[in-house]
Amino acid sequence: MKKSGKFLGVLLAVCMVITMNTVRAYADSGVQDTKWDDYAATEFAGGTGTKDDPYRIENGEQLAKLAKDVSARNTHKGEYFRLEKDVDLSAHRWIPIGDYGGISYTSFKGFLDGNCKTISGMVVDQSKDKQSAGLFGYISNVTAGNEVGVKDLTIANAALYVDESIADQEVSAGILVAGAMVNSGYKGTGVFENISVSGTITVKATNGYNKIGGLIGEDNRCIVRNCATDVTITGASNTGGMTGVSGDTTFENCTAKGRISGSWGLGGFVGYASSSTLNDKTTESTFTNCIADVAVEASNWNVGGFVGLAEFGTFKNSASFGAVTSTVTEWESRAGGFIGCAGNTEIYANSNVTFVSCHSASLVTCDEKTTCGGFAGKLVAGTTDGCSFDNQKNTNLNGIGTNETEQQVEACIMQKNLSNICEDVYGGHYYAEELTVDQEATCSEEGSESYHCIRCDAKGEGVVIPKKEHSYSIEWSTDEASHWHECTECGAKTDEAEHTDTNKDHKCDLCGKALSGHSGGKATCKDKAKCELDANSHTDLRHIDAVAATKTAEGNIECWYCADCGKYYKDAKATQEITKEQTVTAKLPSDNNTSTSDSTGNNNKPSSDATTSPQTGDNSNLALWVSLLFVSGGAGILATVCGRKKKRSVK
Repeated sequence: MKKSGKFLGVLLAVCMVITMNTVRAYADSGVQDTKWDDYAATEFAGGTGTKDDPYRIENGEQLAKLAKDVSARNTHKGEYFRLEKDVDLSAHRWIPIGDYGGISYTSFKGFLDGNCKTISGMVVDQSKDKQSAGLFGYISNVTAGNEVGVKDLTIANAALYVDESIADQEVSAGILVAGAMVNSGYKGTGVFENISVSGTITVKATNGYNKIGGLIGEDNRCIVRNCATDVTITGASNTGGMTGVSGDTTFENCTAKGRISGSWGLGGFVGYASSSTLNDKTTESTFTNCIADVAVEASNWNVGGFVGLAEFGTFKNSASFGAVTSTVTEWESRAGGFIGCAGNTEIYANSNVTFVSCHSASLVTCDEKTTCGGFAGKLVAGTTDGCSFDNQKNTNLNGIGTNETEQQVEACIMQKNLSNICEDVYGGHYYAEELTVDQEATCSEEGSESYHCIRCDAKGEGVVIPKKEHSYSIEWSTDEASHWHECTECGAKTDEAEHTDTNKDHKCDLCGKALSGHSGGKATCKDKAKCELDANSHTDLRHIDAVAATKTAEGNIECWYCADCGKYYKDAKATQEITKEQTVTAKLPSDNNTSTSDSTGNNNKPSSDATTSPQTGDNSNLALWVSLLFVSGGAGILATVCGRKKKRSVK
């Protein structure tokens, strides 16, 4: 028992130590209490820092060495680095490589090859360390012939915390880099390509002077190609899904996804686009074949599905998809499906924004309709050549809310607008591998099927579907006059014919339909027209004249006889039927009550004008035969009695 108690005590102590260390390492809702600076390696994994033999980085400690070097103002100018393995930074709080105006301006002036590796678990807390937030704080180039930037890198599930109140000036943050600058004359030497980042950026704002982007906080004279972001950013201003503030930078084939909520100057791709040299359109940023699919919600003005505010900039073949929401009710919201506000001639006389073949598929929700538009909330200075918006989603909005130009934007139904995006932004439709039936074939018409675009449902190459063979039911279809076999697919008829009833059973001989209600023909006293007899319609009614009875022959009354039905009638209309016996009149009585019949008899036929009528008299004399029967019977009885008497006398 004592040993068990001691064991439990030791176990409890170990658990307490582990728990205390855990709490210490992850204080403040997931922000580590320890930082990577304190765990930095003293050497890289190898290499000499040249382009052909870059310094090699294999873990968090070696990456922290690079950050610690730059903080000590070793910029590694003109040197190259390469990740050799995926790096997990979740053990400690990350201190960025360089600082863009947090507590200093120390920059990295080399180049990092991500080598298609992933950095995960990065947490940066600017409120603790008072630096700009990102994997890099600041990357810059001020020297001719030098190359700076990052390529082929993934940063997954990063978390950045920014607090403007502890900074001396504007706060900058981007998951890759807070600030990336190239001096005038060296444009194109700062390159960022094939980079993908995901994570969250949480901003505690006071005055709203931020520069926050999913990839880059602020860029100037850089090139950004084939990059993608998937971020959630809250509480900021001058914020975009890809970059916060942009000037004289070229963006090509980049995509931003996620959600942004904050104050003003919010865009799905870029928050605020201007020029690197004030009032100079030649130093504006360009955005080509870029996409923003970011839901954006602003509590202040200048909010757009792609860009919040642009004083300068050229936007070509780009599109927005995310919903745009403005909660402003007391002043201009300037909310648009693609851009919040384009142009600012009050401050910059040369301010002008160019849009070419750009399209918005965003739903715009705002209270002040006059400064909300399906494409632009407000257009002060600029052009909108070949641009469109989805008016099927935005039925109550014009393309441009407040329009101070003569420019127009095409209003399209959803499918047409998406088709525009396919053709202008993606460079063509992306057809499915399987055919989709557009119209079913029937027995009477050919059908069709085609390859549909996966993105916009546009129809591509098609083929004809042959007509179907008729499929006739084995059951009869009928109406009152006829019957037929009907196709179950199209209703076509075959074997159609009128009903027949040769056996007079009130049913069609072929289909069996009851025919009680059908019509045709004239019924007679013996033949049906369809199903019933007409007893009053006699077609062979013959008149029989009256014949007076005689002493030797019966007579008959005047009557009518129907040869078809064999019935007798008292009247010519055949309404009073009588029996055959009722037509006969009895013979007259004779004077001597004896038969005076001719030895040859009497044929008892009516007069010569009715020889074709049936017999109405009788050739026999019933009274004579009865008399003879009695006489014969009496004679027999007398003979018998006499015979018995003779026998008795003999005895």
